[in-house]
Amino acid sequence: MKSAKPLEWKINIEFKQKLKLEEAKFIFAEAEKAFNDSIDTSIRILNRNSSLFQLVAGILIGLVAYAIGKWEKNADFDSLLITAISGVAYYLLLGLVFIFPNIKPTEYVLPGTQPKRLFVDAIFNTPDDKDKREVLLYIIKITNLQAGIDSNRAINDKRWEYYKRSLNFLFYSPIVLICIYIISSILHK
Repeated sequence: MKSAKPLEWKINIEFKQKLKLEEAKFIFAEAEKAFNDSIDTSIRILNRNSSLFQLVAGILIGLVAYAIGKWEKNADFDSLLITAISGVAYYLLLGLVFIFPNIKPTEYVLPGTQPKRLFVDAIFNTPDDKDKREVLLYIIKITNLQAGIDSNRAINDKRWEYYKRSLNFLFYSPIVLICIYIISSILHK
């Protein structure tokens, strides 16, 4: 479930020049909160999809057991057996197409910045102004956090969409199965 890479955000040059150390620390702290929220959201999506997967797996097991028992009992494709087999196909499709992709491992941007992105000429070629150097380090961190936030949110938005579709398919499943039962009852007569 790869998502398109978000456009890279750049800090306005005027803002970079005006940025003070305390402001950089504040922006960094806020960016870190937003980044952590994107990771927490991914955990919530995983938990909800895992619960949904367990529910669908339980329904599938029940329908398969019912269909096998019904077939062994009279080996006739009556309306109930057709409905049970259709339910197995419906829930299997729901699980494989919408739920499973949301519980398999997904690549997120993780916290932290690689040292090679922090040890750059722009920082260490500046005059020996400790605050200026620290502001530049914060700018790199803030830019990296924003890229991580954008990337993680794009992935989360796609995963939420799959989750919503799963819920819709689950919600309408009784209606679909009732319709299949009615149609098979009419055709089976």
